[in-house]
Amino acid sequence: MPNEYNFSAVIVMGSQNIYVQIVDINNASLIENAHYDIDLGEDVFSDRFIAGDTVNEIVSSLEVVKNLLLDYQVSDYQFFATNAFHEARNSEFVRDQLQKRTNFEINWISQSQESLYRNLATNFYLKDFKKIVRDNTLLIDISSGNIELMGYKNGDFIYSKTLSLGPLRVYETMSDVKPDISNFNEVLHDYIDSQLLEFVRLLPNIESTKNVILLGSSVTILKLLFGTDKDTNKLTMKDFDNLYHKMRRVNDQELTHRYKIDENDLSQVVPLVTIIHELLDRLSVQKIWLSSLKFIDGLTCELIEDKQENNIQQMLNNQTLVSAKNMAKQYNVEPKHQAMVEKFALKLFDSLEDIHGLDDRQRLLLQVSSIVDDVGNFVNNYNHYAHSEYVIKNSEILGLSNIELIMVAMISRYHSHSATSSIFKMLDKLSISDRMVVIKLAAILRIADSLDASRLQKVRTIDINLDDPTKLIIYVTTDDELTLETLNLNRKGAFFESVFGIKPILKGEIRQ
Repeated sequence: MPNEYNFSAVIVMGSQNIYVQIVDINNASLIENAHYDIDLGEDVFSDRFIAGDTVNEIVSSLEVVKNLLLDYQVSDYQFFATNAFHEARNSEFVRDQLQKRTNFEINWISQSQESLYRNLATNFYLKDFKKIVRDNTLLIDISSGNIELMGYKNGDFIYSKTLSLGPLRVYETMSDVKPDISNFNEVLHDYIDSQLLEFVRLLPNIESTKNVILLGSSVTILKLLFGTDKDTNKLTMKDFDNLYHKMRRVNDQELTHRYKIDENDLSQVVPLVTIIHELLDRLSVQKIWLSSLKFIDGLTCELIEDKQENNIQQMLNNQTLVSAKNMAKQYNVEPKHQAMVEKFALKLFDSLEDIHGLDDRQRLLLQVSSIVDDVGNFVNNYNHYAHSEYVIKNSEILGLSNIELIMVAMISRYHSHSATSSIFKMLDKLSISDRMVVIKLAAILRIADSLDASRLQKVRTIDINLDDPTKLIIYVTTDDELTLETLNLNRKGAFFESVFGIKPILKGEIRQ
């Protein structure tokens, strides 16, 4: 290929398709957008086990992908398997088989990371996005296995929530009873309503939802049903009402011939339209945008923007932090103490850069941990650090991988000096490198937390001195005595000293 071109690729393996996008980095342009059908979702959502025939089918598709990359002479690629793949009980075995048979390096990506990149795609590629989200707006991504909601209020990202209720998952769940039920569509409707009831009730209150942006892999089916090939379509609730009632009466033959629905997608039509109709009806939506954007578009966007040296990483990080702060608010974390610990933790991290050797991503993990480390108090103040670990592990923080979420849970657990004895035993499931990150960040978070031990924000400012390589001198200004802070630093500082070989010492100056 000519030197003026610099091709890179993004590959995403979902429950029904393998998506491939090839971009020209030098010209910041998408030059190839392809997808290949697979039947992974039918295995995962019905049996949670990927069959050998499905593995062979995926291998055949990946050989086609490999030839496409060869045509463009692409050696630089990112390959992600979505959360649907990871749900299978034998997912690790299958990934190993695929890697050995195709030589593709396949990475996991979490549900919350998928949400973040869909959000990124709409931010950059959806026309009038910033104008639309000035009013209360929901981005609703409906894939074959899940519904994901991302809320905006006054132009700002507010929250994200996920429900395992995609159309293919619903059909596979209900397919066993279909032959025995004459009114299957009615039962399907009731099942979907039962799943949506608590999900919608527990959504954060952003008053009325004026706008909805529908996106994701299932939008392809919706576009066929609405008879449009535009990238973005503006619709009303009446349009969905009409479609909903029409789809409850239509047969498979009409779907195939009139609407051009692929035979493999027929089973999803009624569940898909029912899910969307019932969800929108509960939200009292006014305006609806139908967008072709998918998770892979967000990955491609990051690839192009990063290579063009445009800073989008801060936007991604900010949305992760908003998600963490939403969790802290949900579990009634005391905001003044949380803000103080976050401030001190970042100050310590930056001052100790040459000591800990960690990177910006790990700084973000520390910041997230400093925001959510006290969520366990909502359950019980006694052993709250253990409750924090449980709550975090079973929650969603936008943009974190499954391993990163576990790391944040562990860091939060071990920010208490009472949890030290079991730390190495509890970290056995992490890799050695991830284990060391958790230990280092927990040690830093302990020091930051001890500086507001009284929960009265006595410390105004801190300065760090490392002139003596064996001592971490923390100079603070305060308007009060710091007896409790000093006692806590001495307790928590022992662990810090064992990790870094440096003894933390608090020195205060009282200013009236």
